[in-house]
Amino acid sequence: MDLKRFASYLKADTPYKKEQLAWPLYGAGIENLGKNGKPVIVSTPEFTDDELLMRIDAVSLCYTDVKEIDAGETHPRLTGRDLKTNPIIPGHEISFTVVGVGKDLTDQYRVGDRYTLQPDVWVDGKSIPFCFDMDGGYRQYAKVGKEILKGDAGNYLIPIPDDMPYASSAITEPWACVEAAYRMQYRNTLKKSGSLLICGSHKSRSGYWIDEYWFGKNSPKKVIVCNIPADLKAQIVKLCESNSIILVEKGIESIVESGAKFDDVILLDSTAEEYSQAGQLLENFGVMALMAEEPLDGFVEIDMGRLHYDSTYFVGGSDLEISTAYQQTNPRVSLKPAGRTWILGAGGPMGRLHLQRAIESDDGPGLIVASEVTRSRYEALLDFFVPFAKKNKKDLLIVNPNVDQNEYQRVMENVKQAGGFDDIQIMVAIPDVIAESIQHAGVGAVIDLFAGLKRGVTSKVDAWLISGPQQVRFVGHSGSGLDDQKAVVERVISGQLKPQYSVAAIGGINQIADGIKAMKDWVFPGKIVIYPHVLDFPLISIAELDKRMPEIGKYLGEGKTWSFEAEKFFLEKNLIDYE
Repeated sequence: MDLKRFASYLKADTPYKKEQLAWPLYGAGIENLGKNGKPVIVSTPEFTDDELLMRIDAVSLCYTDVKEIDAGETHPRLTGRDLKTNPIIPGHEISFTVVGVGKDLTDQYRVGDRYTLQPDVWVDGKSIPFCFDMDGGYRQYAKVGKEILKGDAGNYLIPIPDDMPYASSAITEPWACVEAAYRMQYRNTLKKSGSLLICGSHKSRSGYWIDEYWFGKNSPKKVIVCNIPADLKAQIVKLCESNSIILVEKGIESIVESGAKFDDVILLDSTAEEYSQAGQLLENFGVMALMAEEPLDGFVEIDMGRLHYDSTYFVGGSDLEISTAYQQTNPRVSLKPAGRTWILGAGGPMGRLHLQRAIESDDGPGLIVASEVTRSRYEALLDFFVPFAKKNKKDLLIVNPNVDQNEYQRVMENVKQAGGFDDIQIMVAIPDVIAESIQHAGVGAVIDLFAGLKRGVTSKVDAWLISGPQQVRFVGHSGSGLDDQKAVVERVISGQLKPQYSVAAIGGINQIADGIKAMKDWVFPGKIVIYPHVLDFPLISIAELDKRMPEIGKYLGEGKTWSFEAEKFFLEKNLIDYE
């Protein structure tokens, strides 16, 4: 095919305009995105000697964008900002090309260089995300300065080769969020130089002890004890003296009233009420350990939102050596090789990413169960992932309890008979669904709360699943870091990952508002990618694209998936003419 226009675009050898189209957010609600449902014309940023001008080639729409648009000034990241006079441009899943280089940067960058961006930029210890503190990607051009080029983590631009699709480059950010969930690190020790709270109760057994080497290797800076047995207290006094640790004894009421937070909280034979109360005392990344020889007197309340956003972690043991609560079950975030994995809400954009990753992983699970309750998403899973799993020689079962309850129950009963699931990936932010899924966990199972639960949303859990012989662990994750996204880019370059499979629909820059509405209405099963330098191409699914552009059909990937060849052809025919 003739790709003269695309070749020129790829090299960035056409001039950029002094004005551009953008979608500023002027207040809460989709009606305040742009003006009268359309983008506005704004000046293309002028770049200085130490800045770059970037052309935005593709922007992938994210549900974070929906939350930002719906909330407006009430969004936690935008509190105090008057969007009417100081609007923000959303969008953070980006593919860039350099089109302007400041004279101080000519030895490092050149026109035509391609990059993606890790949007969670940190400068001087402060988070200034691209799309909240800086204007984002719902526009055609962006200026990049020292905040991005020389941030706390280094350069937040990640180089992209010319043979990577623009869509794939943009989608490396949501893929990084998925990758980060499998790269999280949880402690099986006390936090070194942290704060430790040890609480007993009227039921606490005598005979508790702490391994001195384990304690000393990662000793806290401060220890507070509350109503603990005398023999354990005597040992802790010695440990604190020998390690120069501050030791304080307090009542639980004064601790709660003070609002203090702790890196580690150890409970000795507590009640369910005491356990629920103690969970509120955890710092971000805090660990709570329950020592109990029998089930508690009721279910406990765990803040699932904090577990997801703040990475709190819960462990436990039934004997008298406290360190075993941390050590007997090592933290695991990767899917168990040859194990049994269940992905709930697998038909949504992020669920499909998790499912694709599980299928493509060489050391992935032996059985994957994907459940979806929305019929259209369920059917889309069947259409693409059944042959995809077969090609990758993976055992995949796709179920929908609303379509076939008997089949769903049969699959779940078979897994139960086999020992339960080793990994449960939850993409559904519904506490009742979380509570029900726990019943299907096997010994040593890891339950990953990937869905965006709000802090304060709790779920009732049998703590004995954590501290007893089953040793279930809950993990949660939100967002990604620079290293996570670099790892994804490396996997794409090596051929281990094809993000373009995640593209469900495409459109031009005029269709951004339509894309936001489509996400809210669950119209498409995967990611929506907008090409800002395509002016007006009505939003359409990849599966239906050949009906609008019949000649593109031969360039689509296997199973009517997006591909670089299809992207080249699409841009060749639809790019704005800047000549």
